[in-house]
Amino acid sequence: MKLVLRVVLPIFLLSALLAFLWLKNTNTSQPNFVRQPSIMQNPNPRAPLAAILKFTSDQAVATLIEIDDGDRNWSINFDKQNITPDGHILLGMRAGRTHQIKISITNENNETTQAKHVLTYETPSLPVSGLNFPTIDVNKVLPDRLEPGYTILSVRRRAIGRPLWLTPAQMSFTRNWSLLLILDTAGEVVWYYVSDTRISGVDQLENGNLFFHLADFRSIEIDMLGNVVGEWYAENRRKTKFASDNPIPIKGIQTLHHQPHEMPNGDFLAFSANPRSIPNYYTSTTDPDAPRKTQNVMGDSVIQFSKTGEILWRWNAFDHLDINRIGYGLFEPYWHTRGFTDHLDWTHANGVTYDPVRNDILISLRVQDAIISIDRETSEINWILGDHQGWSEEFQSKLLTPIGDNFRWPFHGHNPRITAEDTLVMFDNGILQARPFDKPLPPDQTFSRGVEFKVDEDAMTVRQLWSSTEQLSDDDSCNSWAMGDAHRLPKTGNMLIIYAFCVPRIEGLSYDERDATRRHVDDFPTQGIVREYTYTKPRETLLEVKIHNPDDMMQWEIYGGLHTASLYSTSK
Repeated sequence: MKLVLRVVLPIFLLSALLAFLWLKNTNTSQPNFVRQPSIMQNPNPRAPLAAILKFTSDQAVATLIEIDDGDRNWSINFDKQNITPDGHILLGMRAGRTHQIKISITNENNETTQAKHVLTYETPSLPVSGLNFPTIDVNKVLPDRLEPGYTILSVRRRAIGRPLWLTPAQMSFTRNWSLLLILDTAGEVVWYYVSDTRISGVDQLENGNLFFHLADFRSIEIDMLGNVVGEWYAENRRKTKFASDNPIPIKGIQTLHHQPHEMPNGDFLAFSANPRSIPNYYTSTTDPDAPRKTQNVMGDSVIQFSKTGEILWRWNAFDHLDINRIGYGLFEPYWHTRGFTDHLDWTHANGVTYDPVRNDILISLRVQDAIISIDRETSEINWILGDHQGWSEEFQSKLLTPIGDNFRWPFHGHNPRITAEDTLVMFDNGILQARPFDKPLPPDQTFSRGVEFKVDEDAMTVRQLWSSTEQLSDDDSCNSWAMGDAHRLPKTGNMLIIYAFCVPRIEGLSYDERDATRRHVDDFPTQGIVREYTYTKPRETLLEVKIHNPDDMMQWEIYGGLHTASLYSTSK
């Protein structure tokens, strides 16, 4: 037995050594294509401009893809960790173009092999513009001065008319369709995704996927092929439609709405509105002496939820704000058209972001005309940016004092963002410019803007640093009475401002949907506008893209959007 062991052991060691030397020699050899590359259109029709590159190699490799469409050329790099059984996702190609594509692979020893053939791939054309796709006009573009990268937009359509008065078919047309659109620095479409449910805000996750809320109180994560990766929903919502086999309920809530936000740890911030019955409540925002009655009132909570659907943190406006501070918009039928008949819109939360430096949460409350900073540890309010009128005594110490020149309070604002310069950028819809029971400005006398503020928490002051529009007579004045977005871009410092839509400047218009004696702002065709400005005084417009229907047969709107340096993972 000992003799056998003495013989077998050296043979085993010799075999192991030979295997190691073979593997070492294999890993240092020139990489080879076992199967030559091929390219195919994304099989998911929701995102038709994406393509898939497939090949196999005899060892782990990084991949360089060089693309030329005749007008421009660029490259995409995938490291070894990017290899998937489904192949490499190719993004950034314009519609209706023929592309020449070169592929080369490189192993860990920097030895490179190029594919035998240059591939030719033609992207599909954009849909014909009309009811199912907008006309996209690039009115101005200076690509060399724009922020490098891409603009992601949440685009929606509406039937012309007030939501209260739309027919079921018109409401279906409005609610059961939406579009995510990505433009390059020339304003050209390089990717789009068609949804069968209305999308509100969109966020790009660290892994490169897109995350957005739907009008039926769901949140969806998709990859760039348009495939659903994750789905979450308000447990007590009334509809039962889902996009995946394993949707995750967020327990105890009735709604999910407006702009989502990914936190650094991978959790999500979102809004959920829930009703309360409030006795002796207001019946008018114009007559302080109007009789009171018990009202169903919707108030918002900010929630932080995990990918397993667990609510990890919650801040409820009912518990922290004065229910008797009302604003214009309280009686708008926002919740009525979403299944909550005769419910008042007390806060209308419409933008949330996380400040990782201070561990604070920033929220925008449209009807309260306020941006509020919340300490996430204590849930206490740090400060309130907004008109001082109507705040009770307990909030007086939280109100920021404006300083500096050309300051204007934001009214009915949207989507606050924290910049790398520690400033606050937001879209100020700018409508009404009054609090109950003062007389508001009519639609033809207001303008919307992107605006940047600097908050000094120690001094409790706020200074206005920049505005996309200074006065009503500016050539680019726009009354975008809802939605919209604003970003300060990191590399150039340019400002990306998204006007959801611009309504005609006609004297005598009304914001009151129930007032049949006057024309409402929803009674007209509208178009969305995207502009990139220089961060200068005076500012200069570097990009203007208009999304519209040239026949004025409908309304197009851009809920909001963002800029990204890459269509792939943002973690690098």
